[in-house]
Amino acid sequence: MNEPSLVRRLTTIVAIDVIGFSTLAARNEEHALGLLRSRMALAETYIKQHRGRVFKMTGDGLLAEFASPVEAVRAAVEIQEAMRTTNALAAVEDRLNLRIGANLGDVVESGDDLMGDAVNVAVRLESIAAPGGICVSAAIYQQIVGKLTLGAEDMGEQQVKNIPRPIHAYRLTAEGAPPAPPAAPKPAASGARPRLLLVGGALVAVAAAAVVGATLLRDSPAPAPEKLAQAAVAPVVAPVSAPVAAPGAVPAPPPPAAVPRTFAAADIPFATARRRRDLEAYEQAEGAKAMAINIRGWVEYASRRVDDRTARAVALEACAAAVQKQIRNIRDYDRCMIYAAGNTVVWSFKPPAMPPQPYVAAARPAPPIALDPATVPLIGDATRKALADDYAKVTRSKVFAIGRSRNDWWSSSDNESDALRRTLQSCGHLTGRPCFVYAIGDQVIVQTPQKFKIIEVFTPQDLVGLEPAQQEAVERYLVADDWRAIAVARNGRIGIAAGSASEEAAVEAALRECVRAGGAECAVSAVGPFLVTRN
Repeated sequence: MNEPSLVRRLTTIVAIDVIGFSTLAARNEEHALGLLRSRMALAETYIKQHRGRVFKMTGDGLLAEFASPVEAVRAAVEIQEAMRTTNALAAVEDRLNLRIGANLGDVVESGDDLMGDAVNVAVRLESIAAPGGICVSAAIYQQIVGKLTLGAEDMGEQQVKNIPRPIHAYRLTAEGAPPAPPAAPKPAASGARPRLLLVGGALVAVAAAAVVGATLLRDSPAPAPEKLAQAAVAPVVAPVSAPVAAPGAVPAPPPPAAVPRTFAAADIPFATARRRRDLEAYEQAEGAKAMAINIRGWVEYASRRVDDRTARAVALEACAAAVQKQIRNIRDYDRCMIYAAGNTVVWSFKPPAMPPQPYVAAARPAPPIALDPATVPLIGDATRKALADDYAKVTRSKVFAIGRSRNDWWSSSDNESDALRRTLQSCGHLTGRPCFVYAIGDQVIVQTPQKFKIIEVFTPQDLVGLEPAQQEAVERYLVADDWRAIAVARNGRIGIAAGSASEEAAVEAALRECVRAGGAECAVSAVGPFLVTRN
């Protein structure tokens, strides 16, 4: 008889363990088991909220799986935050501290249980996490870079029990942890020619041995090596390297703890200005309280509850009910999220990526360009239908924005500035990069290239190594309303043109500026807010 084939799949594993539970149980086993059940039930609540599932209890901990590494880490962060809150209100003898490890890898299914190397690594990462902390593998770290407001200490290669190979680990730290000073880039090899290449829709500068800066202004000198940018997108999750102390030296004191973000109604993303004003009462609300939000601006809170756990559950339930009632087609991103517990912001996402203010140019294209869903670039059929069926019928102020990776968003509000902010926040939250406003009301406010093929949305992160003056010029480029273009050379020089009367004029001017800046083999890379290529 043939053995049944193994069912393997990729998933995210989270391992949670209580520190010192054996000592606690030795003093009063029944009481300790009651505390353990209560805390693990609290942890499971957050796991379920982030679409995870517990697949094994481990005596004094548990193992859970998640489809998304981001959701797994967010659940871990919220579990540790909830444990700190619970411990602060508990007697000293009733405090339990957790360690959490997370890993992304291949597992083998055995009924409801999961086995394999990915599970073992998660357990070992948990064992080297700090009390109250979270330790993740490099595979997890790579997935959360730029998505969560966390710092990370690079622990390097770790040799852990029963794992034959070293595991590259990161210890997550609270938002605001001081980043490590960037390592000085190595000088480029003699004669090496830096280049800006279009890779996956992004312009990346590369050289034989180092990334080098692009020159935008004709008379700007080449940037000094110590000023060169080191990546196209700076990660929000910043590695923190611990300096090695000289023998006999007094060790440096640990960095100060990050200051928690205090709740302020004016900072709540996605919500209308009117709803923000209504929520100012939350700050003065009494008792255990929590607030939940969703990407469309639905915000609900609960106060005067018996504990933090109940407040969170009630706020999430109220927010989910509002979403269910108001939204016709609920998507995965519509799920409500806890934004604040008490007067502390615990929302683990970074603030939405936004373009430079004032977000759009004061002028509009002349003659006016009417919004036609059939001609909007970079959107799918579902969005075209929504623009024709829903957006067109809205009579309030409304804004439509387009973002990276075929993402788009539109919102309405009492006034144009509020609709602008809400639309760009929601779109930026989805994409992780600034979106651009395509239409205000029923008028298109950008020029769309006709001579080139549009392949993606242009964002400032596409150009690496810009000096401050160059960065300012690119940001001004983003909010212009006229014909404009950017040309990039094979040796990293760029030219920018704005204020042109036509697409052809903008392209020619950008190519001339690129050549004047010393560019070799200049080619147009962006027209208006779009990355383009030749038809």
